[in-house]
Amino acid sequence: MTGVVGAAGGLGGFFPPLVMGAVDSVAHDYTWGFVLLAVTATAAGAPAATVVRRRARVTAGA
Repeated sequence: MTGVVGAAGGLGGFFPPLVMGAVDSVAHDYTWGFVLLAVTATAAGAPAATVVRRRARVTAGA
């Protein structure tokens, strides 16, 4: 599990600055970069709040 968490942290520290820089170079504004970051976080949080929690309850109950 440590490797998965470390990989997620590495990707989380690598891609957002690249996206923010690309958005700033095109739009000369960081607003759309923050919007993309918020949409990505929401898209990642939705399964964690539903599917993963449901599976954790089923596993804990078994």
